[in-house]
Amino acid sequence: MNIIFMGAQGSGKGTQAAIVAPRLQLEKLATGDVFRAAIAEESELGVKVKVIYDRGDLIPDELTNALVRERLERIAQQRSAGALQGTLFDGFPRTAGQAEALDDILADQGDRVDAVVEIQVPREDLIARLAGRRVCPVCGTVYHLDADPPRMQGVCDREGATLIQREDDTPDAIRRRLELYDELTAPLLAYYDARGLLHRVDGNQPIDTVTNAIIDAISREVTR
Repeated sequence: MNIIFMGAQGSGKGTQAAIVAPRLQLEKLATGDVFRAAIAEESELGVKVKVIYDRGDLIPDELTNALVRERLERIAQQRSAGALQGTLFDGFPRTAGQAEALDDILADQGDRVDAVVEIQVPREDLIARLAGRRVCPVCGTVYHLDADPPRMQGVCDREGATLIQREDDTPDAIRRRLELYDELTAPLLAYYDARGLLHRVDGNQPIDTVTNAIIDAISREVTR
């Protein structure tokens, strides 16, 4: 079973991936985690990633796809041992090229994408969620003014440091990021929708309600 989660920043995609993956015995695959693991292992691909990271450049699709293939080969071994049922892709693919590459990688393993879940949240709610984030400059703990505030307003519970708002969490910066998300993902959504794989879930609900809706959508797809 191979499931893709899609959703704009602030949609709760990462939160849901962390809940759904263990519940369905899926290995969560997020490219950021894959990059960091490769760097830590100092593998041949990891060394290439670190060089690009150190330059501050984006990781090219060719290298990203190679790392994903490598990770999926490991996951396939775990599946054959009965430890896993499949993979949950969190934030990958991001482009049409990556989606086509993923199809090829899975086909080489005799596998395919089973379902794509897009978590939808109204734009203004996304902005409110993201703009409410505050970060401790010392320990990096993330708070939210409404959903997860510190005990003392504006002060980190752990370090006592004054919390800050990151530059990319201001409303204008968030709007630009969301516009970029729309631009990149619109072709992907159309690609999967045309194949009958796309399921849309209302993410502007309690976490448990969203989780149940996602699992219901996946169950309907993989059992039909």
